[in-house]
Amino acid sequence: MNNLSNVKYIKYQIVAFLFCFTLVIFRLLNVSVYDTSRARADLNGDGYSDINTISSAKYFNDSGFINTAFLPVHDYYPELKQTNAYTHYPAIPNVLCGFYTYIFNSYKEPLLRIIPALLSILFFFFIFKVIKTITQSNIAALCGGLVLVLANYYIAWADNLHQHLYGEFLKWIYFYLLYNYYIKNKSWTYFIPMLLIMVLEVNISFEQPVFLGILTLGFSIIFRKKVFSYETISAASFVIIGFGLHILQNAVYFNSLPMAIDDMKSAFMLRTAGVELTVQKSEAEFGIKTIFEIPFNWFNRMERFYLFPGWAILIIGIIALKDLRKTNKELYQIIWAVFFASIGWSILMAQHGYVHSFTNKHFSIFYALLSAISIPVFYENFKNSITQKNKRNIAFYTLLSLYALVMFITQQAIPCYYQYSIGYK
Repeated sequence: MNNLSNVKYIKYQIVAFLFCFTLVIFRLLNVSVYDTSRARADLNGDGYSDINTISSAKYFNDSGFINTAFLPVHDYYPELKQTNAYTHYPAIPNVLCGFYTYIFNSYKEPLLRIIPALLSILFFFFIFKVIKTITQSNIAALCGGLVLVLANYYIAWADNLHQHLYGEFLKWIYFYLLYNYYIKNKSWTYFIPMLLIMVLEVNISFEQPVFLGILTLGFSIIFRKKVFSYETISAASFVIIGFGLHILQNAVYFNSLPMAIDDMKSAFMLRTAGVELTVQKSEAEFGIKTIFEIPFNWFNRMERFYLFPGWAILIIGIIALKDLRKTNKELYQIIWAVFFASIGWSILMAQHGYVHSFTNKHFSIFYALLSAISIPVFYENFKNSITQKNKRNIAFYTLLSLYALVMFITQQAIPCYYQYSIGYK
């Protein structure tokens, strides 16, 4: 399984792309955020945020961007003459959607989703490029890429109007640049775009910068053996700059810097502890018991978000990582750095990570790399067990395969490929 020619590798990629985009286009044309199904909810999309993104676009068309200092406007109904500017989240996705309505002169969802869908084509192939660059293996890139693109992680979000597509794509680009920065003698060619991405990410979503910051720290420890390095200090500085721009935007809207700071403090308390400062109540049940459920949620949500189920990847990943530590220590360390970056949001913003299952997207790079090294090892071990007639190992790998197959059918094939795509009614 370790040998795969470039020609076969490209053919498999193209076949996977055609399959994925058949479903993506069908969803783009037929699945609206305004119906009552769950076709764009939870792990299948963020329909609530998409609705608010379109709401912002309508307001921007009617009243321009200046009145709310380019901030999103939720629940906009012209006849009610109300403006509900949302200050707790960055505005770039909403502003982009506003421009899409100008370009297409329409609020129809399929038209608004065209540009994100075109961007997702680049994202599709870039995922494979990144994994191949780091693993230097066609088969590893194929395994790591397919567990993402053939699943909810990609198919259900490829035409997303809110922050998920933009944030994830830039996150992968940052990871690719960071890796090449250290491998290729710390070239400014890679580092300057990284800093610009950091500022953009903060103003697309507050989630990705947490991942990128921890990732930058991890790479600094791996390649520089330092916590405080030029790279970590620069990255942190540009996070502050990016966040400062959002605070400034809010201050312009409130016409008061103290009000803007107090407003963001309230948002922080809600997303960390589930407490609203104004009314002292939780958005959702959240406490000590709930916090201990979060690590369980990581792998439980992976059952439905990625092609190869979470608890299975945990088992075969442990087996593969033992060998990888001996054969490729650098990749072994990178995978762990990505893991700690992946759990960062769940720890820092525990309430938000607990409530929203789509935050499992933060595991995407970790999951892809772990699958890239684990699935080939799993295949070889299974094959060797059959050759050696090792009944105990055959039973173990057979049960694991059946479990993975059942989860694939029930959590990906039925909902993602049929129920919420070509079989959607």
